[in-house]
Amino acid sequence: MYDTQTIIFFLILIISILAFIREWFPIEVTSLLVLAVLLITGLVDAHQAISGFSNKAVITIAAMFILSHAFTKTGFIRVFTVWLENSGQGRNWLVSTLFLVSVSIFSAFINNTATVAILIPVAIDLSHRLKISASKIMMPLSFAAIVGGTCTVIGTSTNLIVNDIAYEAGYQIGVFELSKLGIILVVATLAYILVAQKWILPSRVPVKGLTKKYHMGTYLTEVVISPESPLNGKKFIDLNLGSKYDLTVLEIIRHGNHITTNIRNIILRPDDILLVQCSVDKLQTFRAEQKVLLLTDVKLDDNELADNENILVEAMVSPNSSLAGLSLMEIDFRRRYGVFVLALRRYREIVRSKVAHVHLRHFDTLLIFGSRTRVAALNSDPNFIMLDELDTTLHKIKYWWLAVAIIPLVITVAALNLMSIMEASLLGAILVMATGIVPPQEAYKAINWTVIFLIAALIPLGDAMETIHLSDKISGLIISASGSFGDIGLIAIIFFITMMMTSFLSHSATAIIMTPLAIKSAGILGLDPIPFIMTIMFAASLSFMTPNGYQTNTMVYNPGGYRYLDFIRVGLPLNIILGIIGVVLIPIIWPL
Repeated sequence: MYDTQTIIFFLILIISILAFIREWFPIEVTSLLVLAVLLITGLVDAHQAISGFSNKAVITIAAMFILSHAFTKTGFIRVFTVWLENSGQGRNWLVSTLFLVSVSIFSAFINNTATVAILIPVAIDLSHRLKISASKIMMPLSFAAIVGGTCTVIGTSTNLIVNDIAYEAGYQIGVFELSKLGIILVVATLAYILVAQKWILPSRVPVKGLTKKYHMGTYLTEVVISPESPLNGKKFIDLNLGSKYDLTVLEIIRHGNHITTNIRNIILRPDDILLVQCSVDKLQTFRAEQKVLLLTDVKLDDNELADNENILVEAMVSPNSSLAGLSLMEIDFRRRYGVFVLALRRYREIVRSKVAHVHLRHFDTLLIFGSRTRVAALNSDPNFIMLDELDTTLHKIKYWWLAVAIIPLVITVAALNLMSIMEASLLGAILVMATGIVPPQEAYKAINWTVIFLIAALIPLGDAMETIHLSDKISGLIISASGSFGDIGLIAIIFFITMMMTSFLSHSATAIIMTPLAIKSAGILGLDPIPFIMTIMFAASLSFMTPNGYQTNTMVYNPGGYRYLDFIRVGLPLNIILGIIGVVLIPIIWPL
């Protein structure tokens, strides 16, 4: 029989998992709601409820965000990566491999989301130079970043969380302890990618044509029927626009009225606004042949349109962007940035409202029209990741040499046990702020507060699990599983359960839930907990088979032109391969 508290805990857990998967609320809001319910139901007390915000792992993660930002400000990652690519001497497979090797190296030491954000433009430029589709390089970029992060304790926030839980339980893990298996997984991943690029990865993004400067995608935009347009007086169904221009009209706006039903029988009139979904090259053809006006024609003056300095670029709303949740109208985007958002594209979703009224989300892709000067300003704005503006120069900011050296210095100090990881990273963050490399306001923006609140709010879940003695209650299941499958079988069960959870749930949340259970499982069976801790560290990070399982997968989804099934087809075999390698080697490297 389960007592009331246990039933309440499982209800909270199940509902929170559904909320994370279904995205009912932003993930940090969901995690805070979980914390509130745990407090209200008495599963944690007030002290436990706020303990996550002073947790060593949370402080370390925040400090590493600042250190990563200082490092990336110098442009060193792009310079080094492009230099490494050039070492390939024109051999596509070697250039691609060296690029992915550099991704893995940097992801082992700085936040892998930051690494991918910086290297997306490099990857797009690389696809152009190698004359291959961006689809062939974007997913490998994400996968290399994910697996590179498994090589060190500081490589991912997940590793830091698991490391802190292990430390509280009395187990010390060295900075490079994970490298014993992590490097093997990197090699296996790169070998798989070489095969996948040739045989499995799709070519969804065309290599040539109008998309030479920016990749082709399906966009939502608005066109206005001019008085000279041959569309005037024609019934929509008779125009055959869908097959001719591969264009979908989502609604017609006439004198402020939105027509969304029976569009096929509407007779078009001058000044009608059509909300259309269309690829960029087809949109240009439609504009020329049917004499319709894009909103740029309506809202930009003739001088701006005639200016040869105007360009079209794509920008992604960054994972740290303060603009998320606001519409372009609320932002007053045109006045604030001096550029015009022509269209918007969203992961797995067709937006069915006017572009100016759409509330932005992280990883939305914006097609932006404006002067080179204004667009260049966006390149340094932390709200955006520019997808096609490639800057490969070293930015010699104040004390740039310290910005490059600070992370290796932190790692060295921690590896030599002169300081803990938390102490070294915190002092490093203070140093880069004190020297002006990262001003305090910039440091605040560099921290991904979604990650911080998510982790800090969910850490009390571990305390709630202790309150209901969950580990003791599942001891029978653990012993039964061990008896049926053996100790290595138990490692395999924990590995693949964790891997599946992290594919659909936040990897940080998965680590918080699974690590205490793994440590208790080892204790019940009288086994060394270190192999179980390592199992969680690796399994919670290896998320390849869904685009929403890891932030970097979501980031490359639009630039790579992928579909959801592409990740299952390419990522699932890699999950299985690395899972088998992990299950076989973990008990050998860290004996039970």
